[in-house]
Amino acid sequence: MAKKVTPKPDSQTFNRNAEKSKNILKSEIGKRWQPITKYSLFLGFIAFCVYANTLQNGYALDDLAAIQSNSLVRKGITAIPEILSTPYHYGSFRARENGPAIDDLYRPLSLVIFSVEYQIVGDNPMLGHFVNLLLYAGCVILFFLFLYNLFKRQRPALAFIGAFLFALHPIHTEVVANIKSADELLCFFFGLLSLNAFMKYLDDKNIRLLISGLIFYFLSLLSKETSITFLAIIPFVFFFYRNEDRKRSIYISLLSLLPAILFLVIRFSVLISYRSYNPSSMPFIENALIGAPSMAYRFATEILVLGYYLKLLIIPYPLICDYSFNAIPYANFSSPGVLISLVAYLLIIFLGIYRIIRKRNDPLAFGIIFFLVTISIFSNILFLLASEMAERFMFFASAGFCVAVAFIIEFYLAKKGSIGIADVLKSRLALLVLIPISLVFIGITVDRNNDWKDSFILFQTDSKKSPDNCRLYYFNAGQEMTIANDQGADGAVRKQMLTDAIINFQKCVSIYPDYVIAQSGLADAFSLSMQLDSAEFHGKKALALIPYDPTALNTLANVYLAKKEYPEAIVLLKRASIINPSNPYYPGNLGTCNMLLKQYDSAIFYFRKSVNIDPGNIKSVMFLSVAFNAAGQKDSAKKYEAIVKQSEPGFSVDKIPLPR
Repeated sequence: MAKKVTPKPDSQTFNRNAEKSKNILKSEIGKRWQPITKYSLFLGFIAFCVYANTLQNGYALDDLAAIQSNSLVRKGITAIPEILSTPYHYGSFRARENGPAIDDLYRPLSLVIFSVEYQIVGDNPMLGHFVNLLLYAGCVILFFLFLYNLFKRQRPALAFIGAFLFALHPIHTEVVANIKSADELLCFFFGLLSLNAFMKYLDDKNIRLLISGLIFYFLSLLSKETSITFLAIIPFVFFFYRNEDRKRSIYISLLSLLPAILFLVIRFSVLISYRSYNPSSMPFIENALIGAPSMAYRFATEILVLGYYLKLLIIPYPLICDYSFNAIPYANFSSPGVLISLVAYLLIIFLGIYRIIRKRNDPLAFGIIFFLVTISIFSNILFLLASEMAERFMFFASAGFCVAVAFIIEFYLAKKGSIGIADVLKSRLALLVLIPISLVFIGITVDRNNDWKDSFILFQTDSKKSPDNCRLYYFNAGQEMTIANDQGADGAVRKQMLTDAIINFQKCVSIYPDYVIAQSGLADAFSLSMQLDSAEFHGKKALALIPYDPTALNTLANVYLAKKEYPEAIVLLKRASIINPSNPYYPGNLGTCNMLLKQYDSAIFYFRKSVNIDPGNIKSVMFLSVAFNAAGQKDSAKKYEAIVKQSEPGFSVDKIPLPR
């Protein structure tokens, strides 16, 4: 039998096959890189570029509690199981200092991200800023795709303009520039992923898309509670805008309750088990509305704050990192600002209802209702929040505002028959509106990003914009005290910082005299400048306001230490240690008092207690070695001296003078 020979293809056949393969590849790439994909990437790129200068920034504001001083985050990825099972502030100094009395939160996902970042780069903020940039770009892309699919691909111009305005709006600077606000970005990111998955489920009828949407929604809730408002948004979307399959719309709306219920069960079980669900414990300085003269004043001020939010959406200046007492003074219903805000919101509510009744899938109605629903949780009307006002609270609601503005621009373009994205980019009318807005928004955003370079610059800048805000002066003084306490700082700089800190503390207490930690801070500042009578006056004033406040007790004790009135200091420090036994500084200061009284055994007892609470506190270890040396216990002194030398090689216990 003859062997069958397979003919070899000639060169022409080979070239034809290669060309065919090349065309197929081009076709596949073309499908993947459709115009909508290109526009999505363009919007993400714009969002990234506008905030790119945040990469040079350090930590600022809430980054201290969330990252820098968070004991769980600093453990790296090994802390993830503990992060998932504890309250939000469990690892922060605030929780360790104040104990379980604070009303805490449950937002583990952002802390998990921070712990991974810390595992990779340690105490370096650049990765955190980079992750925020990527998340923000992702939010903008998902918002564009959501709008594009919400209106069944019939309103691409509206989707593009809305996402474009959202990408550039300066009110987002706090969310992007403050690493801690990754919780808000993650919440929005996963919330939109869930909505997009649900819409795709309607089209493809693939149950895996429904399950994916539920998982994404649960992750959104684990990031921050803001997306609980989606329990109203989801049925609104799938019964008024994407209602082509009523049965599946019902599935989506009902099943979305499951991740919300699961989240709430986990949240309350964690907070209650750690005695951290205490909504009545909110301090006045966090939200001044709790101290309003009457319910009428409180309600009027809440309406005024809502008006401020509208104003910042339209004119995003000035932007401020904190809106504590007395940034927004109490108002009543005779105030013009309250009346203007009330009328504006009544008109917005009426317009939203009228438009949705008139046309079920009206884009303007969607923007208005999305705005109202998502801002409702931050209005302080339904319940009091930890802050009276914050720009980060507007992140979700600003999306609805951008849709409403995009509708108005699209409306005028549609009169000329121009409704495609390419038409927007070619339209003189659109460019005449969008280019000036873009330039102004970009200018404000880039400049504001620079203010977030670090806490010192941020507080210095914002206290000038909000001269009646007592806490900004307190924050300012705190930063100046940090520099003044830095032993490596130049002497003239330290002296100037101490002087400035006293001035800012005084401004703070002149606005709010009952601010205990500000009175304590002022006492510390006077004590460091050796104005001991003034230090004692303000220390006693702080203690008179809250006799059981451990910080005030410790502050006044430090004043008595400086005045060499050691027995008085010991009494106060013992009270502070009983109230807050987890603070290592109180027994440390007790050890110092006993050392100066030459009661070395007692000094050893208290220094050892301080070290047991915080083994990483090198100063307590150092003093413990000195106390052992003074007591004649040379072996123990050398043992702890060796520990100190691991971080401070030049230390020698014999060179430390003993009290005479």
